[in-house]
Amino acid sequence: MSTLTELLRQATAHEVRAALSTPFAQRLARGELDRTHYMRLLANLQALYAELEWALMWNRQHPAVGPLCLPELWRNELLQDDLRTLLGPSWYSSAPRQDTVAQVERLGLLCDEAPALLAAHAWVLYATDLPGTSQGGAGIARALGLRGKEGTVFLRYATHLDGASYRAHLLDTLDQLRLDERSREALAKEARLAVRGVHALFEVLGRNLTAAQERRERVKPGGWWLRPLALARGMS
Repeated sequence: MSTLTELLRQATAHEVRAALSTPFAQRLARGELDRTHYMRLLANLQALYAELEWALMWNRQHPAVGPLCLPELWRNELLQDDLRTLLGPSWYSSAPRQDTVAQVERLGLLCDEAPALLAAHAWVLYATDLPGTSQGGAGIARALGLRGKEGTVFLRYATHLDGASYRAHLLDTLDQLRLDERSREALAKEARLAVRGVHALFEVLGRNLTAAQERRERVKPGGWWLRPLALARGMS
């Protein structure tokens, strides 16, 4: 029998590839996001991590959840720090997080009704490259003109050596959970759902990114909206 983490990896392989192949994920990996879309990503991730970490802590007495309460891996506070740097002290009221409402509600439901399934979301958000898509933060910092690590602590932590060791510890902890086949399959199904949630977030942000690029194209010198004017002048 394969380990639990190998089962999760195999079960979500197709969904992970689809998420990583989105234009938004690829732009993020190259560090090519503008400030607006980067902040929107962080705000939505902050909502996800905050709900997951609260749910894990609330169910810390549960035998399948307690071992996963690893504050060294938690990202909510890191994301808050980045958003505070980018948006100021009132970041919470101005951070757009509507794109993950369904995923946050799902985590709340699991917290109350099926806490054992939280392990699938912990695996996706802490043990895969999906949230930061292997972006170490330096590219984003250059693109946005940020100094040092300000505004990119979440991304840098996700690829830091200590982060890698904590992730390895989480994988080992998951593999040591004593689960029957039905429970393993339920976690695999939930992991696919969690990956699809990240994919959906990337798709939404990608559509917004395309729209923003089109708006910039309209107004920049030589943009397409100027060409009919030039053609009309040529015909006069």
